[in-house]
Amino acid sequence: MNMIDKKKIVVLTHGGVGSDPAHADGTAIAGQIGMMGLQTGEPVLDAACNAVTILEDDNRFNAGVGSHRRDDGSVQMDASCMDSSGTFGSVAALEGFRNPVQVARIVSQSEYRVLAGAGAAKFASNQECKTVELDEINNTGTDFSTTDTVGCVVRDGDKFAAALSTGGINQAHSGRVGDVPLIGCGLYAGPEGAVATTGEGEAITMKMTAFRAYQLIEQGMDPKAIVPTVIDWFKEPTTAFGIIVVSKTGFAGGANQCMAWTASEIEVPI
Repeated sequence: MNMIDKKKIVVLTHGGVGSDPAHADGTAIAGQIGMMGLQTGEPVLDAACNAVTILEDDNRFNAGVGSHRRDDGSVQMDASCMDSSGTFGSVAALEGFRNPVQVARIVSQSEYRVLAGAGAAKFASNQECKTVELDEINNTGTDFSTTDTVGCVVRDGDKFAAALSTGGINQAHSGRVGDVPLIGCGLYAGPEGAVATTGEGEAITMKMTAFRAYQLIEQGMDPKAIVPTVIDWFKEPTTAFGIIVVSKTGFAGGANQCMAWTASEIEVPI
C-alpha cells in the first residue's frame, strides 16, 4: 500500500482582547477564509492577511470599519504581516483605507518595511487599495471601545505566517502608534512557528513580546505552555493581553480577559 505524504494546515484567528466570545462566529469565518486559501495553494502570508481582512470588514472588532477614533475624531490604523521566510511589512497611523493589512502586505513586497501617516496613505492610493470614508467607520452606535487588535497565525506544513490589524486605543492621542507595526512586538514568524498578540500596545512593545514568545517555541516549549507563560508577563486587570501561537508541535490561544478566537487544523496530501 502506498503511503500518502501529508502536511498539517492550521489557522488561528482572534478578534482582540476584550472582544465578546459570542462574536467567535466572526473569527471562525475569517479562519475559514484563511483555510480555504491555503487549501487552494495560496501563499501562507496571503492566507493570513486575507483572514485578517475579514476581521477588518466586521465592525464588531477594532480594525478596519470597526476602528476606534482618536481624540481629534480621526481614525488612524496600524497593520502588519510577516512570514517564516523573513518577509515583513507594516503601516502605522494610516487613514482612509478599509483594509490596512492588505496595504501592509504590499509594503512587504516593496523596498520598504514600515510606512506611516500621509506617506503610507499615498503609497496605498498609488496601489489602488480600497478606501473608506470616515462616516463609514464604527457607525453602528454600539460601544466596542474595550476591544483591541485583531490577528491571525497560520501554518502550512513547514511554513508559518502572522498578520495583525488595529484601530488603536479609543480616544488615544492622534499619531499614537502601538505594538502592531513593530516587528517582534505585536507579531513574529520564523521557521519554527508564528505568534500574534493583542492588548496594551505600550506594554507589549516594551516586553518585545512576540519575539520572546517565539524564542520559547525555538526552545521546544509547547504552545499550550507558551500561552499561559506569556500571559503571566502581563498583570490583569491593569494590562489587558491575549495571544495566539502555532508551531510544528501544536497551537494554542488565550487571554487574561474575554476574547473571541477560533482555531482549525486539517491534514492534506502534499
